[in-house]
Amino acid sequence: MLAKTKILTVSSDPDLRRILQQGLGNGNFEIVCTEHTGNTLKDVIIAEEPNFIILDILMPDLDGIEICLRLRQWTQLPIMMLTTWGTEDSTVRGLNLGADSYLTEPFGIDVLKVRIKETLKRNTAATYDPFANINFQKP
Repeated sequence: MLAKTKILTVSSDPDLRRILQQGLGNGNFEIVCTEHTGNTLKDVIIAEEPNFIILDILMPDLDGIEICLRLRQWTQLPIMMLTTWGTEDSTVRGLNLGADSYLTEPFGIDVLKVRIKETLKRNTAATYDPFANINFQKP
């Protein structure tokens, strides 16, 4: 039996978290949802040890771009940004600031699954050692 890919979804939108849980929570994916940001998000990542992060750009305290920048300071986990910002400029900005993939809403679950798999293929080194440049000791 193949191990499931653990995906951490970071969103303050309960509907989006539910859609991701229902759409991805079967088959090859294990979904962990959180709306935490900042240092609390770091604690969730250490505890859950995900293989992949789906990050909603529209968050109430820190936006997803700021969260992505902070995550890149200590982890190389693959990050996909989800957003309703469908402009080319926002896509380029998100990718330039550390996201590995970027998907605009609305999206189909099948397209999301393919994008996750393709992003993971491109980032195989990160799946082996996602804490390669981490600045603290794991408990």
